[in-house]
Amino acid sequence: MKTKQSFTVLIFLLSAVFVLNAAPKKHDLKFTITGLKNTVCYLGGHYGEHDYVYDTAKIDDKGNFEFSGENELDGGAYFIISAEKKKLFEFVIDKEQKFSMKTDTVNYLKDMKVEGSDENKLFYEFQVYTAGIHEKLELLSKQIKNNPEKSEGTKKQLDSLNSVGKKYALNFISAHKDLLLAKILNVLEEPIVPPAPKLANGRTDSSFTYKYYKAHFFDNVDFSDPRLLHTPVFFPKIKEYLTRIVVPNPDSVINAADYLIQKAGNDKDMFKFLVQYIIYTYENSEIMGMDAVFVHMAKKYYTPELATWVTASQMERVKERADQLELILIGKPAIPINLPDSNKVMQALDSVKAEYTVIYFWDYDCSHCQLETPLLIKWYDSIKATGVNIEVYAVQTNSTGEDKWKQYVKKHKLDWMNVMDLFHTSNFRHDYDVTTTPMIYLLGNDKMIIAKKLDTESLNKVMQHLLQLHRK
Repeated sequence: MKTKQSFTVLIFLLSAVFVLNAAPKKHDLKFTITGLKNTVCYLGGHYGEHDYVYDTAKIDDKGNFEFSGENELDGGAYFIISAEKKKLFEFVIDKEQKFSMKTDTVNYLKDMKVEGSDENKLFYEFQVYTAGIHEKLELLSKQIKNNPEKSEGTKKQLDSLNSVGKKYALNFISAHKDLLLAKILNVLEEPIVPPAPKLANGRTDSSFTYKYYKAHFFDNVDFSDPRLLHTPVFFPKIKEYLTRIVVPNPDSVINAADYLIQKAGNDKDMFKFLVQYIIYTYENSEIMGMDAVFVHMAKKYYTPELATWVTASQMERVKERADQLELILIGKPAIPINLPDSNKVMQALDSVKAEYTVIYFWDYDCSHCQLETPLLIKWYDSIKATGVNIEVYAVQTNSTGEDKWKQYVKKHKLDWMNVMDLFHTSNFRHDYDVTTTPMIYLLGNDKMIIAKKLDTESLNKVMQHLLQLHRK
């Protein structure tokens, strides 16, 4: 009996020690949703362009559930997701990481009660007020649509209500500058463009609006605040700037990328996000020539000193890829190719004498090539007939099946320079980044790359543009 008592006491003491030594909870989020019970839900959050699920909780028969842990959550906007993967409501997490929220499935927004988080109280006050404004605006918009002939007074009401909502948001931002919600609202602000000035000749400066809008696009965005990375508003702003505001050519995008990264300053999280997003976006861009942005980013920012999050193997992969693409950027001289023709006579790319040279990488056994090759033949014959000095250097990428290649060339009357790596000595696949076929490069008379990775349709568009410029 004494042994059993001693054992019980020992277990109690060990349990007490375990409780005392247990790490305290850094975040503890308690929720009650009346109308939900005996199911599961998820804690979701944002990062860049993606939403993520961070935790799972069981909802009891009274609608209670909890997310807690020994780590602090990144400041940002979060949301609760139902078992059916539907977003139920949102909230913010920053310095206050222990709070409770209660609501009802009838109206998650209006029925929300918050305890322990002043910021979320303000967040829901703001949402309720703006939702009310939005409902009134929708009602007025319907009235204007249904009775356009009597809409003058309604339009004035709508404009007045818009002004009220705008003033409320601006006052909120001014009163709560350090809150994450204020930072989010600032990101959503659009530049207000003043009237365009007059030029020396008395005409209005037609480029002023664009230049001003672009220069002030990020006036209200705090790039030093990494919390914005965990909201749904920051990434769309960056994407809009790079895809809609900046002129879509490599030099403009490179300048814009440097500008954005400079704005990140010394914030490591913001720097990392911008570098990663831009470098991977433009490595795989569908816009011709944008690989120059990738090369620039890799050379300038993917260094051991700056890209500290990258492993040595990742760094080497990016470096090798940048070195490879740098040699075939638009405006670079074409890398020499010297391959045998069907008579096993070596034919160098440089030996093609023409104002324009098309390098056609193709495979006689490729279904896409079998569709594209007749199109290229037809286009080649038609443009040659107009007097354009253009030739095709057709590289057979399939290094086996010499006889089948020769038969195809003869059958389809490929009246251009046909070559194949019969001796398996060429590195053209790597040099020209030939990962798929068919693939077309267009060179000028100096064998500089004018355009690349084209099909016949896009090749024709490029050529028509060049010929039009030539005529001018």
